[in-house]
Amino acid sequence: MRRPIMTKATAFSMDAVKEQIAEIVGIFDAYLDEYPVKTYRTKHAIMGPVGKILDGVQTGRWDADSLTGYALRIHEMNPQSYGISVNARNALEMGVRKLYALKEQMPVTSLKSVIERIDYGLYYARRKKGIDRLEAIRQDYIAFLKERYDSDEALNEAWGRKIIFDNVRYPSRNAFAQAKGQEKKDMAEFIQQAELKGYALDEEE
Repeated sequence: MRRPIMTKATAFSMDAVKEQIAEIVGIFDAYLDEYPVKTYRTKHAIMGPVGKILDGVQTGRWDADSLTGYALRIHEMNPQSYGISVNARNALEMGVRKLYALKEQMPVTSLKSVIERIDYGLYYARRKKGIDRLEAIRQDYIAFLKERYDSDEALNEAWGRKIIFDNVRYPSRNAFAQAKGQEKKDMAEFIQQAELKGYALDEEE
């Protein structure tokens, strides 16, 4: 009777790859800086092609080049996209390569946990940037109103309702649809100026 061959499994440590995870998150974050969607609340929209990349690596159905090509096509098919820059394409390719290199270093049983770390680490980074961007635009809008109205009282009189500058909403299209009278005129003028500066104001509050 053969004696069973015993092998000692090496425990996988998430700490051992945390720097690589952070690097991959940073690379994909840099890529998404140039992706058209910036601030929408749905995780699917915020993650863009990177969500598909993470799914593809986990399923094992793609090689690195094919998966990069698939993600590139998703980027190009976005109706808000005007192509992809060399820097964004390089970041996309590098992120995929680094992800596959990391995959080779770990047992299959740990891949799901690592992908989740990357997924939610990147989502947090993108969501934070999006919220900060919206707040910066809101503050620009408040500054625009303060140049026009020298006090909360003057703003109240013009808009026909009680409000203070600090409580002025982000000038989304939804807010614009609900606004009336002078408030709507002020918002329309700000939106026009913002668009001339290259800011595409999002639907999100």
